[in-house]
Amino acid sequence: MDRCQRIRSLFLDPAESYTLGEVARLTDTPVRALRREVAGGDRDAERVRGRWRFLWRQAVYVAMERWTLAEIADALGADAARVLPPLLALRAVTVRLPEFIILALETVAGEQRMTLDAALHGELIDFAGTMAERMDKVAPGYREAYFFPGRPN
Repeated sequence: MDRCQRIRSLFLDPAESYTLGEVARLTDTPVRALRREVAGGDRDAERVRGRWRFLWRQAVYVAMERWTLAEIADALGADAARVLPPLLALRAVTVRLPEFIILALETVAGEQRMTLDAALHGELIDFAGTMAERMDKVAPGYREAYFFPGRPN
């Protein structure tokens, strides 16, 4: 199963819950690493009859840490609009920034082996969180998009 198939399976054919092995397979995450994260409390899952189980949203959290939103949206294609909150739709923008900021972003992206888009997303997500309450009044669904796949309080 390739990345596109994994993403489509998880997002388009959601199950109520998944075993640790299923989440590892669907997110292309090593079983040992996932087990270690769950046992260490770094990953949200529940023990059911001695085995780790993940709810769909918990499995999606793993996927969204594994792949960028752009990779997920690309894999979902037209189905992205059906399964993702509307405000998670990607939009291209052009910005003009000082060279030193671009250099810093490129450095972070290179060190973490990610795209410039992903590095910028990582830097801006905290800002977006500080705006959640205010923006939900301006753009209904903002909190839903920010907290996806969880639920806003």
